Amino acid sequence: MEGVLIFDHSNDLIYQHLNEAMCAKMYKHATDLGLVEDEKIDVRKDLDSNVLIQIFSPLIASQRIMMCQFDNAYTSIQMENNLNLVFDEFLGYLFVQISTLEVEQIKRELGICICLLKHICGPSVYIIKNDIKKATLLTKLITTYRKLYRENQGILVEAIEQLLLNVDVKNTVVSALQAATEKLKQDPHSQRSHSIMFVGNKFLSLYSSRQAQELSPADMLFLNIFCQTLNSTENSKRIESHVLFLQGSSSQTTSGCIPHIVHILKLFDDVFLVLLIEHGNINLCGNLYDVFFALQKLRNLQMQMDVENLRSAFDGLETYVKHSVDSLKKIKYNSPEVDEAVKHFLSRWDNLRKRYSEFFKTSDNALIVKIESNMPMFVEAVKEVFKLLCAECSTLEHGLQRVSDIADMVEEKLTEVFNFLQVKSQKNFSMGSYLEDFPGLVHFIHIDRNNGRIVAPGLDLEDASNILKERIWSMVELSRTYLHKGNMSMIWKDITYSYGYFLWFEDVNGTALKPKEFPDFSTVSTKPQLIPGILAGDYYQRLIETCFPRTAANKIRCYELYCVHLGLVTSTNVLEHCRRLAVTITDLTGCVGNPIDLL
Repeated sequence: MEGVLIFDHSNDLIYQHLNEAMCAKMYKHATDLGLVEDEKIDVRKDLDSNVLIQIFSPLIASQRIMMCQFDNAYTSIQMENNLNLVFDEFLGYLFVQISTLEVEQIKRELGICICLLKHICGPSVYIIKNDIKKATLLTKLITTYRKLYRENQGILVEAIEQLLLNVDVKNTVVSALQAATEKLKQDPHSQRSHSIMFVGNKFLSLYSSRQAQELSPADMLFLNIFCQTLNSTENSKRIESHVLFLQGSSSQTTSGCIPHIVHILKLFDDVFLVLLIEHGNINLCGNLYDVFFALQKLRNLQMQMDVENLRSAFDGLETYVKHSVDSLKKIKYNSPEVDEAVKHFLSRWDNLRKRYSEFFKTSDNALIVKIESNMPMFVEAVKEVFKLLCAECSTLEHGLQRVSDIADMVEEKLTEVFNFLQVKSQKNFSMGSYLEDFPGLVHFIHIDRNNGRIVAPGLDLEDASNILKERIWSMVELSRTYLHKGNMSMIWKDITYSYGYFLWFEDVNGTALKPKEFPDFSTVSTKPQLIPGILAGDYYQRLIETCFPRTAANKIRCYELYCVHLGLVTSTNVLEHCRRLAVTITDLTGCVGNPIDLL
């Protein structure tokens, strides 16, 4: 029983996704309250939004008061019948998930729901209300994520499995992707592009043009979930084209909102070619993205009557607007609609800026009312400029024949290795090759958090009574709880197995680094509160920044290793195996690394 609801700034419901059990419960509750007539219902259809608003309005209003006036919002509420309700927020939009799952898992799902929405809408969350295609896509993405979380080791630990290939096959694939990228670049509007290949839920290879912004591990993981979502859709087309917003690498100066035209092509069974082309002016998009956040910060401070911090927040908004205006001056556009939108943006900003200037001179609180009456008009102007110059693409379908030709070319180049890739898509490798060197080892998961890739033996998901799979999922969830409290190394046992979890750091040369102190994020009140993972926010990036505050984050590598041994194996052997396994995997993947000191 679960459901996700999104409310806008006016507490209007703009999105709902309830499963049949939750739908039936909401209908029963609405009937008891006299909001609907007691009649036979179709639980596969959405409930009337007005009914849900009436059911949740007292709770939402209370949450808004706690959030806006006291800056002490609810994070979760536990109810009867094992139901838990979790809240989250993005740009003033309130996200609510109600479920029978544990609170921590609901928090993870809701954070990822926000992540998925950001990727398909950017900061324009409001469009999900009337854009049926995007609302349907979000629902499918959430459904796919939930399914993959139960089945896929990569989604479980929020990393993507690296397909292990011999040099000849790897060179064949890279050559095909290079040819695809070069052919894309023949179009002057496609100079900044990437060509990626996924085999099922595994990453195969990437080739990027020199000018393109580097993609983040979270981007790669999202794109794979996106491919899996389209693959599960009936009557899917050979080419799926969308405008998506990727965050880019944290080492670059972008604001985490880079619009891309994304073409996804299914070459063979489970083999996907993804062509990404940077769309529009990324500096303008990043600056407008910052404007959205600065506006929300001002709104919150005004509702809290926090006059002390209002000036610094306004200065931040003014800086981002100035950067946006500078970017607009560099853009050439021959559209009366865009020209009108930019004029409104400039005039309404000038009007809002004058109101704030008057307030800062006089400190007259009555002027806040004038500011609040003018702000919605400027917000609408920002939305319109972002929509026209960043989110919309009138030429999305343009050049599909060229994209199809590129797919045909890549397909032809991969014909010889097609059967091999199909086999690898089912199982990368098995534990059999490790049993002799690591007696008692049952399973392992190695994660390179620098590139978001995992190396792990395949699991037999066909076996419904797979006890090992169940224990692996429990192991990961338990380790997260302790990691959040600052424990980066642990070994424990149950009746059947011994478990080991280790997180460590290295410099770029592979030399192990030890933090001077281990942060306990469970006692830290910083916002937003991150959970171990990368989709709802890069937990490991923050961990590096906290452990090594005086070192540039891109100079430090973070790794994780999970091991499952038979219960008879001693802790000493578990530790020794983990040390040697880390080096073995380093040799296997070709990354720099030295023997590690795990404890």
